[in-house]
Amino acid sequence: MKKTKKKKSSNIVIYILLFLWIAVATCAAVYFGLEYFSLKEADTIPNELPNGQVVVIDPETSDLPEPEQAEQLVIPQGTSMEQIFLAMNSMGYSLEEMLPLIETDSRDAFRAYVEQYIEANPDLAKIEVDTTTVGDTAPEYTKLYPDLYVENKPAAFREDAGTIYLTFDDGPSKRTPEVLDILKQYNIKATFFVCGGTSDDAKALMKRVVDEGHTIAIHSISHDYKKIYADVESYLADFYETYTCVYEATGVKPEIFRFPGGSINSYNRFVYMQIIAEMTRRGFVYYDWNVSGEDAVKGADTTTIYSNIMNYISTDGTDRAIVLLHDAADKKDTVAILPDVIQKLIAYGYKFDKLDNGVKPVTFGYKD
Repeated sequence: MKKTKKKKSSNIVIYILLFLWIAVATCAAVYFGLEYFSLKEADTIPNELPNGQVVVIDPETSDLPEPEQAEQLVIPQGTSMEQIFLAMNSMGYSLEEMLPLIETDSRDAFRAYVEQYIEANPDLAKIEVDTTTVGDTAPEYTKLYPDLYVENKPAAFREDAGTIYLTFDDGPSKRTPEVLDILKQYNIKATFFVCGGTSDDAKALMKRVVDEGHTIAIHSISHDYKKIYADVESYLADFYETYTCVYEATGVKPEIFRFPGGSINSYNRFVYMQIIAEMTRRGFVYYDWNVSGEDAVKGADTTTIYSNIMNYISTDGTDRAIVLLHDAADKKDTVAILPDVIQKLIAYGYKFDKLDNGVKPVTFGYKD
């Protein structure tokens, strides 16, 4: 009699364990099945990362340059996947290169999103991005400044080895005509990332830049980092004001720009992804630099400016360099050393050219 009760008790325990195992297995199958189909077979593309996750790009694994990189590159909560994709795509990352930079829990969702997005927008594999269509769920800032779009976009970027692109930030100023005179002397074209201006002198100098065949591009009219990078709307407002100044003075609608402080800096670390995505959507191309004269650094003089440039350009005439210089009013040493820089680079066998939106960018994060 006792043996029978013991046997029945054992059977009950086995049945309970079996039931629990089946229940757990069923729940797991349903959960993972729903997850799979929601990511792979969704009729609509998810707009944001699941659970409002924050994506962190680790600079130790992303090969970003010093010192402009932020200590930790963070994509803020609520940033849409489209913004993340467009921003990283503009930096030159393919999907497979993006995924290792996305934190583990977000990779499957991001891959599913990008695969569907590219399938729906096949031209995105090229440079062409639809800059005219704004979805119902798009941020309000996408509706601002409806005339702030690039009309002529290239079919592909070109990359010319052995070319030096001299670029000058922060003008126009009384240094600008001195720079222009030197460039004319050597028959060199360059690029001026200007801060605009409404004075007669500023308008005349911007007009001269264009008339002499150089590229005029957008920098910032205020150069107030905290104000500019407060949010996307603030950046667009500053950009549009500068853009308007240039257009009214020259009749040219700039197609390229340079971020104040570079595309990734300590002031814009929480908003740069959205800004890059929005400016890319509008068709603009931004340019950082891979060689800097560091003429804006305190204590810079003709010797340091010259060394900073020459130490990072090979002597065999094969490099491709976008060189950062400034033509602000206090940059007398930049003007003074410019002829020596040009003569030495010519002796190395380099040619000079101006930037346009068909030139492959050098950007912080772009693996050049």
